Amino acid sequence: MSSVAEALQGRSDPRRSADDDGCLLRIRNLTVTYGLGSRRQVRAVADVSLEVGRGRTLALIGESGSGKSSIARAVCGWAPIEGGSITMDGHELTTAPDRPAAAGERGIQIVFQDPVSALDPRWPVWRSVAEPLIRSIESTGERRARAESLLERVGLDRSFGERRPHQLSGGQRQRVTIARALAPAPKLVILDEAVSALDVSVRNEILVLLDDLKRGEGLTYLLISHDMGAVAQMATEIAVTYLGKVVESGEARQVIRHPVHPYTDALLASVPTVSGDAADPSFRPLGEIGDSAHPPSGCRYHPRCPLAIDLCTAQEPAMLTVRDRLAACHRAEETGADAVRPPPLPLPHEGGG
Repeated sequence: MSSVAEALQGRSDPRRSADDDGCLLRIRNLTVTYGLGSRRQVRAVADVSLEVGRGRTLALIGESGSGKSSIARAVCGWAPIEGGSITMDGHELTTAPDRPAAAGERGIQIVFQDPVSALDPRWPVWRSVAEPLIRSIESTGERRARAESLLERVGLDRSFGERRPHQLSGGQRQRVTIARALAPAPKLVILDEAVSALDVSVRNEILVLLDDLKRGEGLTYLLISHDMGAVAQMATEIAVTYLGKVVESGEARQVIRHPVHPYTDALLASVPTVSGDAADPSFRPLGEIGDSAHPPSGCRYHPRCPLAIDLCTAQEPAMLTVRDRLAACHRAEETGADAVRPPPLPLPHEGGG
């Protein structure tokens, strides 16, 4: 077991029974490798361990190519798993003969960035929403009634059920895909850049809706996002990924308020302020993200890190507990000792939600 897996295992709440430690989704030492031709192998996820507690929201953040969506695809059963395990509500998913079906049966649904891809343009909206219910509800009338009820739950009138996707706005289409995800009564909903294509006012409406649904339906979220504003508004925990590795994870308020890893600091520093300027332009990472097929030796972030030392190029840092979170950085104790910076983002509510 890796150091990060050991550290996460040590987080179990001793007040809970052995049968329920509060963890809904548990990922241990996950490795995802894609084969691109006979000679090129891309290890998109490398020995990642994460936990998502019941009723919580874990946000995966990082640049494109950092491994966020590959983790989500592995949870859904769509990515090739080279090693590790994924357990949902106590049930192992990685060994299931049909991994996507097993994920759905155990209560996992996903909402994508592009709602059009989830909706058949030929069908009325109610039929798209009701499609996940075909195996569980035989009556077409009952499925339609359930779909119309779900449309109301996401803020749309029942009359929207008769419309086709092209007759809806972007925000309305995303509400429909959220209703579709709710149809089979999921426990975990993966939000894969679910608001990034929306304009600001609609985006905020959808974020409020998602928060309301989380509380009202008892949902748990795995949030994949480039939108640090959405992360700050929704997340209870944050895991920062870089070239297939988690480099920092912890309570959202603490990570946003006091980042320990230089990459986390760089991501937060890139968030525009009210004036439109970056919060701290002096701490941007150097150059572009590396190649997952040929990651650097040592710390994967060291070619871009302004704090890198010789040790960073020679030895991969272990994921260790640094004060109030986990971080993989040879200089974490030094960066963690810095003064707390004013957050560039509104902080999540105390206690999560």
